[in-house]
Amino acid sequence: MQYDTTQAEMPEPSNLPDAHTNTRQHRRIVGNPDERLHTDAEYLRRRFGMPQLPSYEEVRPSDEEIRRAKENGEDSPIPLTPQIYDHTWSGGVERVSGGQGVFLVGPEGRGKSTLFRRLAAAEMEHNESITVWRAVTGSRSEWLPYAPIARVCIPKGYDATARLVPKERIPGIEGKEVDLEDVVREVVTYRDVMDLNLRVLEPGCFHVVFPDPKLRGCQYVYEESDRVVANKRHEVRFDEDDPTDHWWFGWGLSQVEQPVPGWVAWFCDEVQSLAAEGVANDKFLTRMKVKLLGESMEDFRKNGVARYFAGHKYKHAHILWRDRIRFRIHMSGSANPRTTRQSSVPAGLSDVPMTEDLMKTAPIGTGLLYDEGTFEVIKWPNTPKPIKGDLKVYLDPDDGSSTASKQGVAA
Repeated sequence: MQYDTTQAEMPEPSNLPDAHTNTRQHRRIVGNPDERLHTDAEYLRRRFGMPQLPSYEEVRPSDEEIRRAKENGEDSPIPLTPQIYDHTWSGGVERVSGGQGVFLVGPEGRGKSTLFRRLAAAEMEHNESITVWRAVTGSRSEWLPYAPIARVCIPKGYDATARLVPKERIPGIEGKEVDLEDVVREVVTYRDVMDLNLRVLEPGCFHVVFPDPKLRGCQYVYEESDRVVANKRHEVRFDEDDPTDHWWFGWGLSQVEQPVPGWVAWFCDEVQSLAAEGVANDKFLTRMKVKLLGESMEDFRKNGVARYFAGHKYKHAHILWRDRIRFRIHMSGSANPRTTRQSSVPAGLSDVPMTEDLMKTAPIGTGLLYDEGTFEVIKWPNTPKPIKGDLKVYLDPDDGSSTASKQGVAA
């Protein structure tokens, strides 16, 4: 097949917006704090024209309204949406305390990444959350619209190569190489898992985290924990021969065993590439590591870690990862689960409140938020990329050796 490379529209680096540094968070990081300034989250709202999402207390019905609905056997009038992003340590019987879990499900191109970005901004604004976006080398940078305030975190000893590539995938077109530091607000390095947690991650900031191919610090975190995962022949270990994605198991465990103060929001798209339902128990003991972190999901909540996972199907997340997640968001483009069709009820839920399909023909940018008791149709604004194309980032050791053998260093 012949490709017409002249038709590929190459993204222009000049179209990328400048870094935005005059915010409360950045000035605090560089040692020149000014609490009068706007926040990173406020900048994002203004840049994309996003309305401010209400807090839970702002939309909570009165006690009388809640009591009357209960007496009349009506659905709870307590809204679901603010419970996702507005956290509390003392929810009582009305709200869940700690970090919530949310699983987005839907076909490609229905707005999952856009909704992720909207929820990340809400986490930053309402909780001053440490927001962590799971980055993947050589893949589309869905975080690019937030580049002006992004802190890109890469492991020490690695260089990041960034390329702007056209939207059309054409063989032989590698794109334009750009300096990553010219694209984002800040590129920072970390030595190991705990160095990332204790020195690099900052409250109220948007972090794009590339994992360490050497998995430095992961074995230490595991050995310091009281969680031993083993079978008759093997016990879990972390070392640099493991797939790079295994770093996330170590980082996740660190949030359970040695959590950072305050709120953390972890955004993990394409969760099936990390913790699929049918994950193999290979020589790297991947299934055992998925189980290790899956059994820690309740501790994530207790430690204030909100988990946002996304996949194309409900089975794309391991049952241990989704079983403790209260909220689901079903994207438009496919039929949503409904109680009239029990086979559609996702594993981990005893039932769903919907009786009919609301999502198959709904427009892009629409989703169905639900738990076992109630549901809401939600919508969110578009936050487009500043270029017609994508940014791809690759990590290579600064000694010049290649990491391509580690399946592209999935980061």
